[in-house]
Order: sequence, then structure tokens, then C-alpha cells
Amino acid sequence: MNSNFEKLDYSIVDVFTDKRYEGNPLAIVRLPALSKVTQEQKQNIAREFNLSETTFLHEPTSDGSCEWTVDIFMVNAELPFAGHPTIGTACLALSEVAERSNSQGIIQGTFNLKAGPVQLQYDTTKKTAKAAIPHDVHVHDRTWSRDELLAQQPALAEFVEDNVKIPIVSIVKGMTFILIELKSLDALEMVKLTTKVNVDKLDQGWDKTFVGTYYYVQTSKSENVRQLRTRMIEGSLEDPATGSAASDLAAYLSLQHGKPGQTLEFSITQGVEMGRRSEIAVSVEMGAEKGINTITLGGGAIPVMEGRLQV
Repeated sequence: MNSNFEKLDYSIVDVFTDKRYEGNPLAIVRLPALSKVTQEQKQNIAREFNLSETTFLHEPTSDGSCEWTVDIFMVNAELPFAGHPTIGTACLALSEVAERSNSQGIIQGTFNLKAGPVQLQYDTTKKTAKAAIPHDVHVHDRTWSRDELLAQQPALAEFVEDNVKIPIVSIVKGMTFILIELKSLDALEMVKLTTKVNVDKLDQGWDKTFVGTYYYVQTSKSENVRQLRTRMIEGSLEDPATGSAASDLAAYLSLQHGKPGQTLEFSITQGVEMGRRSEIAVSVEMGAEKGINTITLGGGAIPVMEGRLQV
């Protein structure tokens, strides 16, 4: 047997929930400072876990630091940013900081992702994390048509207007979602798994990207918090909770309805239909004159299992 392998500790947490076996599962692999694991090996590990995403949490370069480099992988590609991996990894890393230091209240930290630095807050009482989401919100000129939607979801024919123009929005380069509003929870329940969506003619410079379909129903439109139910379908897969899509949708709705200087709050419930209810919070602060100033994603995570793998 070959003994020249590296052993790495890992944890699995359920994200955007406080109940085990709900929310969205995430694998978190810890990488020591001297680890020689390559990006190719990280991809192989993510494929082995076969979860929607796996993160690789690099040990800080100095003792006591609350700044980590984090890589995020799907089973077939690395991502510059994703919401549920950021929140789940933040809850794990910062709760351990709080436990080691016997700290209470709010713990601050930073993740360095491929999309840029992400500022973090962890509430030791609520056991939830908030992340200032990297964003460069871009609404594509191209829209999705009724025919394109019904080619994927024919059962929605009676719920979709004839001349609807469905927006396609990127939260950052490389993460894009088709935002499909439905009028009722009955319609949302009719959404099915389907074939992978291929969208051509996206705006130049934004066309090399992951594309998911995000279906939503606005269940409440109070002045303080907009409540929504959502589903994220990527071909034959459904995601229990998609922080990047939730942030994308909240940003788009804020651009449509927000006022300069206003802060809009969104409470998004996803994964109900697949038995993995997830609760996602998004806060969008509009710029003083135009555009979006900050997007903050929030939620909890609960440990499910831990172990050791070898590379």
C-alpha cells in the first residue's frame, strides 16, 4: 500500500437551517498551511463528495488570525463565489474561533475567495453568519422567452403570459441565473427537473458562466421584509438552498423597486418541495444616488458529521 498520501480532516454541515438533515449539505475540507494539495486534487475530492459544493478552508498564515483563503468547487468546476458554501464555512470557522477564545457576541472575519474578499460576522447567540457578498450585478440584454421556458417546463403553460420577458442576471461574472416569477405556490410545485439549460448570446464578457434557473413566488410584500418561496433547478439537479441565486434575485428586485439610500430585506425559503427546507436572509443597501452599495447574505448551519480523507 502506498503510504505517501496526505490526510485531511473534513466536516459536513447543513446550511441555512438549524435542523440536521434539512437545508443544503456542504463538505468543508481543512488544508494545513504546508499542504501540497493541488487544484486538480481538490476537484477530485469535490467529485468524490458529490455534493452541490465542497469548500477548502486554508489554515491562516498566523496564529489567531480570522482571515482564511477559501476555494469553492462543484463536482465539475471551481466557482468564484457561492452563497451556501460561504455561510456554512463561516459558521464552522468562526464558531471554532469563538469556542477557542471563549468569546460571546459578534465575531468578525474575512474569507478570500476567487471573487474577492468577503467580510464576515458570526453571532454566537443566534449561531448565524452574515457575509458581505461580492457583487457586480449585471442584467443581460438578452431575456428568456416563454417558448424557452415551456420547452423546459411545459406544465407551466397556463401560468405564464404570452409576451413575458424573463430576466437573466449575473451576481458576479461566472454566476448567472434566469429569474422566473410565478404567480402561485401551486405553479412552483409543478416545476420539474429537466435537461441542462444552454443560453447563448449573453452579453460579451459575461458569457462564460454557470447558468441556473431560479423560480420564485413573492408570498408577502410588506414594507419591512419581502418574503419569497424559491426553487433552483440546474438540469437534472435541484439545489436545496442557493445563496448566490437568492442574492442575485434580491439584487434584481431591489434595482426594480428600491430607492436611493434604501435598505431592502428579503426572507427567502427554498428546498421545501424536496424535503430540505432552507431559510435564507438577504439585505440589499441601495447606493446614495444609483445602483447597489452592499448585499449581505445571512443564515445558519449545523454540523452533521466529520472525518478524515486521504489524497
